[in-house]
Amino acid sequence: MPKKGKVTSYQVDKTYEGLGDLVYIEAPLMGLATNLDDAKREPTHALEIFALPDLKYGWTNIQKSVNTNLATINHFIYQSPITRIVGHSGNTIKLIDLESENVLYSYTFSVEAPLISALINDISFACITNASSNALKIFFWTINQIRQYNQKGNCLAFFKGRLFIGNGKTLIFSGPAIVDPTFQGNPFDSANGGGYILLHYPQVTQIKYLIPYEDMLYIFTDGGLYVLTVSLASNAPSTFYVIEAGINFNFTNSKIFLLGDQLIVLTENGLYFLRGLRLERFDWVVADQMSNLDFTNAGVGYYQGQKFVFIPYHNREISLAYSFEYTQFFLLPFKIKNTLFTSSGKTLDFKEPNYIQKLFASSEYYPFEYLSILHDLGQQRFKYIREFQIIGKGNLNVDLIYDRYALYQTPYYVALGPDLLIYRSSIGRKGYKIGFRIYSDPNERDFAFVSRITAKIHLLGHVNYFYYTG
Repeated sequence: MPKKGKVTSYQVDKTYEGLGDLVYIEAPLMGLATNLDDAKREPTHALEIFALPDLKYGWTNIQKSVNTNLATINHFIYQSPITRIVGHSGNTIKLIDLESENVLYSYTFSVEAPLISALINDISFACITNASSNALKIFFWTINQIRQYNQKGNCLAFFKGRLFIGNGKTLIFSGPAIVDPTFQGNPFDSANGGGYILLHYPQVTQIKYLIPYEDMLYIFTDGGLYVLTVSLASNAPSTFYVIEAGINFNFTNSKIFLLGDQLIVLTENGLYFLRGLRLERFDWVVADQMSNLDFTNAGVGYYQGQKFVFIPYHNREISLAYSFEYTQFFLLPFKIKNTLFTSSGKTLDFKEPNYIQKLFASSEYYPFEYLSILHDLGQQRFKYIREFQIIGKGNLNVDLIYDRYALYQTPYYVALGPDLLIYRSSIGRKGYKIGFRIYSDPNERDFAFVSRITAKIHLLGHVNYFYYTG
């Protein structure tokens, strides 16, 4: 496996046939998009990939999804991996075991409609409905008992034995009796350990997400990030303290995940890891795509031992994928919604109005596609690809691309064995960029794999004519 960050190497032979420079580029497919002068720029991503990295350090095309027998639901689970999930569809709320693909509990409201829900523990979950009174329901599903309280809000979290509710700029919390099915009083009364905290910040009008993380409750609002700390010794409301993080983003159209022990924050301002109270951005290679992405329907997934963040596009049937193991971005040839994965590595997609789907589970594959451009920054030199070699498997095609993707040439190739193809060409043109596109037939449903590319690119001087060789 190549060293991290080193995705390509090249060598220039300036004496080749006296015709200019011959550049040899050889790269394992950890992502190939480079320039011919790496002192200026050496990105570690390809421009467009409809494939995922394989554990054998190449690219594989993507398995299609299969339907489960479970109807899809809207859920607000922020943590993966997870086994059980609660969510709603129409007037029905469901608790589902994702590993066994079994509905553990289902309840249909006659008039009310559920708006948001959250798991509490193994015997209970919470749901806020659109009812004018007693909107909060606590389901003790193992004994088929429902408690209701006169509380409203738009986000929920269970933290330190209490249920927290975000309602406008008010953080409401219950006492510990919220999880006791025999308790007859109101757990939100101060006498029972309940209460509220008002966020006295003029920039805040609504709490958007409540995420328990590292013994603190992270409060994401439309005016920034705040953190609730609690005394570990007493867990008493008198020890609650809100800290201003100094991160003043509007998190209205954002999505926050806890993936293992890593908190991931997706916003219109960028994609971040949250480390302490500091955001570390990791989206530079796709920063120009922020306005096209639908963060509210983003999710996480698992593929061949790799953890991914999946973000669908607004107006295209594709999704962006970020691999934590490879620290790379890819494009998926389908749209996803609120994906999550289980402890066994099963990745589920909750697109409406169909069934819940298992990703990467079919015996059929999406077509393979890989686009990479080699940058010759600052120099409109004449160039052509003299020879192009792929090591891989599958019925693959190659287009060689010049300048701003304006010219696609059709090369001929010689197949040398089942896993080596050599493409040869003899046409080129002047321009800043040259590259290639590897792809399989759109109707191809078989497995494809590419592990290495070798290209010989001829660079001539500043000429304005096409150059042909025999």
